[in-house]
Amino acid sequence: MIRFRPMSPRRLCLAALAAALPATLTLTPTMAGAQPPTCAELGTDPAHGLAGNPKITNLTVQIVPPTITPTNAAYCQVDFTFSGKSGPYAGYLPGQSEQVRIRVGLPPNSRDGGSGGVAGDWNGKNRDLGGGGYVGNVGNVTSSTNRGYVGTSTDTGHNSAVTPGGSFALNPDGTLNWGLIRDFARDGIRQQYLWGVRLAKAYYGMDPLRKYWMGCSTGGRQGHYQAQNFPDAYDGILAGAPAFNWDRFIPAELWPQIVMNQELGAPISGAKLTSVSNAAIAACDAIDGVTDSIVEDPRRCRYDARSFVCTGGPDDPANCLTGAEAEVVNKIWDGPVTTSAGHGDRHHDSGRAWYGLEHGAPLNALAGGTPFSIAVDHYRYWIKQDPGFDWKTVTEQSFFGDFVESIEKFNQVIGTDDSLERFRRAGGKMIVYHGLFDQLIMPRGTYNYYNGVKGSTHQKQAFYRFFPYPNAFHCGGGTGPQIDAEELFSALVEWVENGVEPDYIVATQNISAPGSPAGTFRTRKICKYPDVQVYLGGDINDHNSFGCQVRHEDDRELVEQDELDERFGPGHVIHRHW
Repeated sequence: MIRFRPMSPRRLCLAALAAALPATLTLTPTMAGAQPPTCAELGTDPAHGLAGNPKITNLTVQIVPPTITPTNAAYCQVDFTFSGKSGPYAGYLPGQSEQVRIRVGLPPNSRDGGSGGVAGDWNGKNRDLGGGGYVGNVGNVTSSTNRGYVGTSTDTGHNSAVTPGGSFALNPDGTLNWGLIRDFARDGIRQQYLWGVRLAKAYYGMDPLRKYWMGCSTGGRQGHYQAQNFPDAYDGILAGAPAFNWDRFIPAELWPQIVMNQELGAPISGAKLTSVSNAAIAACDAIDGVTDSIVEDPRRCRYDARSFVCTGGPDDPANCLTGAEAEVVNKIWDGPVTTSAGHGDRHHDSGRAWYGLEHGAPLNALAGGTPFSIAVDHYRYWIKQDPGFDWKTVTEQSFFGDFVESIEKFNQVIGTDDSLERFRRAGGKMIVYHGLFDQLIMPRGTYNYYNGVKGSTHQKQAFYRFFPYPNAFHCGGGTGPQIDAEELFSALVEWVENGVEPDYIVATQNISAPGSPAGTFRTRKICKYPDVQVYLGGDINDHNSFGCQVRHEDDRELVEQDELDERFGPGHVIHRHW
């Protein structure tokens, strides 16, 4: 459920015109007398840009039949590899070339039995889908085609079966493969967009009426890259848990392991990590005025892990920490800083490079028995350019030099620090969401990005809205109100096509006891940032008992306490010895 602001008479008029537009354009193919190709003809007739194209290899085109379990509608699936560039001038070694695998799914047109849409089963719109991690595979597009959209996906130019993880970034001679890095960062998703538009026009005889992007994690970074560099490409972008600031947050993902290795010589047990996270939730639960095991804004939590140290008494909690372990957990929560005046007093942190995981977020993903592979690969193949590099040689002190090196090498290609101003001027709309118990990507990076967008809150929210989900994990799941990406996408479409501005999302949480046959559900408002949810009285499991209020002064204090040291920001970085 989405709460919208009522439209003005002018917006109502514009919305009516927008609603009428697709009906008019529906006549375009028929009026032009064009005979659209069948799915099979799309792949065999050179006139449609695939067959006979020297840049296209591994082409397959087929109607994918409908299925019952899972329930999927039929669609025309086009798979191919696009080879657009080659040679050293494109960033590849001699003999190397761009190899971007792309999938385009098209709801059946009228020739293939489609009906009821703008053209066949097509709703007249494209929805491109983002990837996750280092990608390396072409994803399923049925989440788009089932809803009448043309859906697209890409492997971003490398095959994870051949070059697993982040190893594609390194050539056999130890040099960086800038061609593949650029494909991953930008060129792969650009070709994904261009071919989605081209094949939609070929198959239906008309251009898409609307174009959308939808992705989480790497897909969230990809959405921001598109908005920054191709501001006219998309009418609307949904970006979840965005992996922007790639050059900074990826090395910061290794910080928990570095601290544990240096301070303890081994990881903290999973049971202890879970217990101290639960203790933080219990300690900070009531800050928002309601005791419900939900930490509305973990940035306000000042729980100190030293409160969970074993005393040797009978009242010790299960899986309590040693003093050394507590200091390590505090460092994991604080994130990488060169010095600190004490846990919880971020006003006096010195040299903050990046952020830590939030109080209450699961720590086992980054601080578990095995370091997170994406962070290790970034160190080995990207920063050190040495597949055999041992991350255990990194110290808390040397980390900051590596952090600077990552920025210097990769900020320009994948930092995603550019302005959204051209996207705003082009009329685009973007919704960003992030689970505040994200166990992989630090939510404060998203707060930091949003707060850095130029303009007043009103000016930002005219085109860019951020919804933080308390207790939610990376891209979904968690112990709080659940992220529903399709509901957020519906809100984006309403905003783009009807001018209806989403002020909050109503999210649902199943609070039934384990094994309970009947579901008991809680609903809560997810307010647009910087609004915060405030308890008004009544049933705490009913979103109507809460309102969204603005707390500009309080939030300004939180923003100031999380300011990054400019020495670690793009444009300010120079080599230093730590």
